[in-house]
Amino acid sequence: MNIITERLLLAYAMLVGRLEDREERGASMTEYAILVAVMAGIVLALVTLLGGKISSFISGINITT
Repeated sequence: MNIITERLLLAYAMLVGRLEDREERGASMTEYAILVAVMAGIVLALVTLLGGKISSFISGINITT
């Protein structure tokens, strides 16, 4: 696993752990924004890492009708 992806997943796990430890019932808008930003970072990292492979795979598919 790439070091960037590993660190993003670790940060996400720590954030989720902190959110679960709270005694409040609902998440605030800030917490949701942080979660969305972390997930977007993970998606961006995966697209950056796998984008070329996915593109070449799709280009290699030869569909004839």
